Amino acid sequence: MSNLSGFKMRARIRTKIMAVCALILSSSLLISSWVTYSYVKDIMREQAVRDNTTKLEQTSSFINRMQEQLRETAEYIISDSEMNALMVKDPYDTYEQSYFKKNKVREKLKLFPVMNSSLLNVMIIRPDGEVFSNYQGYDSYYKEYLNQAWFAAYRMGRSESRFSDPHDFIFLNRRQQVISYVVDYRNFKDDGDERYYLVLDFNQKDLASLFEQSNKDFERLLLLNQNGVPLFDSNPEVTPWTDSDSQGGKYIEIVDDTVGERWQQVAVISKSRLYERINKLLLFYTLIVAVSLIVVMMILLPLLVQLTRPISKLVRAMKRVSAGDLNTELQIRSGDEMELLGLGFNRMMKDLKSLIESHVQEQKEKRNMQIQLLLSQMNPHFIYNTLNTVIYLAHAGRTKEVADMTASLIYLLQNTIKIGDDAWFTTLEDEIELVNKYAAIQDCRYPGRFRIEWDIQEELLPCMVLRMMLQPLIENALYHGIFPSERQGWIGISARRSDRFIEVSVLDNGIGISTSQTVLPIQNASTGIGLTNIRERLNFHYGVQAGLEIKSFPGEGTEVRIRLPFTIEDGDSTAEDSRFMRKITGL
Repeated sequence: MSNLSGFKMRARIRTKIMAVCALILSSSLLISSWVTYSYVKDIMREQAVRDNTTKLEQTSSFINRMQEQLRETAEYIISDSEMNALMVKDPYDTYEQSYFKKNKVREKLKLFPVMNSSLLNVMIIRPDGEVFSNYQGYDSYYKEYLNQAWFAAYRMGRSESRFSDPHDFIFLNRRQQVISYVVDYRNFKDDGDERYYLVLDFNQKDLASLFEQSNKDFERLLLLNQNGVPLFDSNPEVTPWTDSDSQGGKYIEIVDDTVGERWQQVAVISKSRLYERINKLLLFYTLIVAVSLIVVMMILLPLLVQLTRPISKLVRAMKRVSAGDLNTELQIRSGDEMELLGLGFNRMMKDLKSLIESHVQEQKEKRNMQIQLLLSQMNPHFIYNTLNTVIYLAHAGRTKEVADMTASLIYLLQNTIKIGDDAWFTTLEDEIELVNKYAAIQDCRYPGRFRIEWDIQEELLPCMVLRMMLQPLIENALYHGIFPSERQGWIGISARRSDRFIEVSVLDNGIGISTSQTVLPIQNASTGIGLTNIRERLNFHYGVQAGLEIKSFPGEGTEVRIRLPFTIEDGDSTAEDSRFMRKITGL
């Protein structure tokens, strides 16, 4: 607190704001004017693009409606039962009967151009080449007409769209540009499998009339079909339009893909023409914004810059603290109240760090006592059973077995009473030795009832594992699997390394356990430290990196697998400190 009380401010925030205003005034006008002009210019450009896009979408809806009308007309003709029956070729019809049938089809086809003024010609081509049309006397022309390249693509199946490219059609002795809508179909009244063709020719001028209203708003307006062929071009005399024309920076290209049949509308806007209309408005607007911005910046900018800079530092420091960095120190040299606040923050962080470290140490000591308590659970029960066996062997005069069993018990007790880090971890080699001593004791008590087989590579022996990790598993296998069974007992212990982990497996041929016991690990008076204890210690030391899995088949045996990180060094106390820190602080 002496540092805080002895702090003397050199200048107040109010004084600094007034001093900075004079410096900002000269530069803010130029910057604000340029920024405002650029911003408004982009807005006007985007607005022009949006307005023109809306116009294209409106035109697109009309084109889609025209396409839909053609599809509906084609569907109506194809589904007309009477017309389909009249077009079927009958080898027994006389010339007069064929003529009257064709004339009747012609009368029905005449109705469709009346209902849709865009249609110039409607014709159906029978598989034998006979043409049914709404016009009479065009038979010779139709033969030439249907031999043109646009229809040949449909006969050979090379066209991917039902709409053809624009082509010539002689109507009332005048050559006109038309677009054909072609549908090949099977006449359901004809027993043959040959395909009929329905051709609807509509006037390209009617399509161009849809663009009359919006054409004047663009430098150039095009409608392209699926092959990129222009169906409409507002300036056909100019060279064909390409994407490279818009990349020179002189034009803005708007592409509308909402038209059906993969048609595209391409609208070209001249930038010079667009900016010519908005430059005066932008200039006036820029002047207004510049004046307003100068006033606002003179009042607010100095205050915001000076106030938010230290506050931003404080916010960043708080974010580092929330991420767990308690070594954060705030450096503010403003000579005002903000520097005083920074000094207070640093002092608060030192006190907080000291308090948390003290709390962490208390929790570690508490947890150590809990671990020691868990480890000590196996001692009374195991010693009691072993000493009973020693007494029995002593009465029987089996002194060598008494010596061996006593030596094994002493080895187990030496491992049990270890303290500190040695009480938590041991090497896999020492754990194997511990199991062998335990197995020797049990073999004295139950001679010939079981055997143990090891399958562990030598390179895994220095690996660090939990102390007393395997012994409880062997005890469970004996008391809950092998001893209740009448057959010869067998326990297989193996270890395998997988990348950064080691997996230890204990498999027995006992009676197995129920499904509910594989979900809730066994722990009772006869299992000693128990599977629950092992699972808790794995979780405490390794977290989610370790796990214990139980597989059992009733009447066949049980397998317990333990997975933990592979390491040949002692546990990293720094890592544990960090884990305790996170648990306590919640950061």
